[in-house]
Amino acid sequence: MMPLAGIRVLDFTQFLSGSYCSMLMGDLGAEVIKIEKPDTGEVYRTYGPLFIRGESTSFLGVNRNKKSLALNLKTPEALAIVQALARTSDVVVENYTPGTMAKLGIDYESLRVVNPALIYASVSGFGQTGPYRDRGGFDLILQGMSGLMSVTGEADGPPAKVGVPITDIGAGLYALIGVLAALIAREKTGRGQQVDASLLEAGLAFNFFTAINYFADGTKAQRLGSASPQNAPYQAFKTRNGHITVGTGNDVIWKRFCDALGLGHLLQDPRFKDNASRVRRFKDLESEIAPVFESKTTAESLALMDKAQVPAGPIYDIGEAVQDEHVRSRGIITEYDHPKAGRVRNIGFPVKLSESQTGVRQPPPSLGEHTADILRGLGYSDGDIRDLEDRRVIRTKGKG
Repeated sequence: MMPLAGIRVLDFTQFLSGSYCSMLMGDLGAEVIKIEKPDTGEVYRTYGPLFIRGESTSFLGVNRNKKSLALNLKTPEALAIVQALARTSDVVVENYTPGTMAKLGIDYESLRVVNPALIYASVSGFGQTGPYRDRGGFDLILQGMSGLMSVTGEADGPPAKVGVPITDIGAGLYALIGVLAALIAREKTGRGQQVDASLLEAGLAFNFFTAINYFADGTKAQRLGSASPQNAPYQAFKTRNGHITVGTGNDVIWKRFCDALGLGHLLQDPRFKDNASRVRRFKDLESEIAPVFESKTTAESLALMDKAQVPAGPIYDIGEAVQDEHVRSRGIITEYDHPKAGRVRNIGFPVKLSESQTGVRQPPPSLGEHTADILRGLGYSDGDIRDLEDRRVIRTKGKG
């Protein structure tokens, strides 16, 4: 049985953060009803630059295990449909700018009247309160404002963003944690609640190590490239034909590392007597280690580290990462058949549960694919559905 089987989610999301949150709930077994504009659908349906047989990879990436209800939310008939769905739903997820849902009459305060047990997750750039609440917020902006970019990049280079939209993904994950916590709380109280997650706070949460050091003595972390402000050596090194990463998290591993590379003299060097000393002088340490790795191939270096039980790994591109034998053995790559895009592969649900199933049950939907079935479930007749479509309140067949 899937963990969230029997949970119904109303998904008013677009772009990444909220859509990722609701997709994960779908992976866990929830029924996710994605509510989209009848004319264009959500933004990601037409988002480039990459398409598979006309299907946006952006949309395919975060909308599996969902049904599509194409609904014009600016009509009173749509409001009645949403309210009817809310009465029998458990969770709402939305990621519009704060205030947008209130204008439509489907914000938390409005829908909790219909269903006091409803859990309402709002994901936004800055959160539902505070002086910046009305600002739009994309991942790049919040990576900068949360301090992440200030510690990302080479020491002598400009601030850099993380190579993936980390605050978007993080906000979706934290929203999911909030929803799951609220579902547990509801079991005890019978009441729902609002979950307020933001990209800014996701970035700050990821930055907690640099924050605690700043609060301790005012230290502001600096960009160190691949090096760590807490361990050394703990970074990437160039080899004769590529790069590897190596981490020595304690003095026991540090000794094994030095012995494996023939650098036993560093164990007696007072500059590197303990981890704190090695971190302070990591550039000096790097100059001692780098020539050894540069004289060896990546395979030779990894073999040495593996034999010495020193954590190390190659630096893969995504193609190499998904072809790694361990990755393949873990079953993280998921596949499904899409009516237009064909066989689609992507990263699946990243957690294994010993007693419960997770995974893909249906491909991302075409626009309005499930509109008629959902309305019939609410008691609408086929005549009612045709009338609503004629008046452009709904759409029952998408362009794919």
